[in-house]
Amino acid sequence: MSYEVMVVEYFRRRLKKLSKKYKRIGEDYKSLIETLENNPSEGDAIPGFGNKIYKIRMRSSNMKRGKRGGFRVIYYLSDHIVYLLTIYTKAKREEISVKEIKEALRGLEITL
Repeated sequence: MSYEVMVVEYFRRRLKKLSKKYKRIGEDYKSLIETLENNPSEGDAIPGFGNKIYKIRMRSSNMKRGKRGGFRVIYYLSDHIVYLLTIYTKAKREEISVKEIKEALRGLEITL
């Protein structure tokens, strides 16, 4: 079964900001979209959100560190739709705060 991938405005802004430094992020992003369309539960569920919010690694062609040192994408999994919430680099931070996840969810008018 194929899932539809939707992008919330918060994610779009973060991706645009990162694309200024990481010029090849678009290629890496396309690969992630294909993965999520076919297997959206490949990411790791973030505790406290009832198996609805996931984190997945995304490689960075610019950093040349593979998935482990690349980007992290947080997404919300609904019936047959994957909503991309936010993206950040592993180099800048280890984890994302619950506050930031909730801020990204605000665009979907979803509370967990």
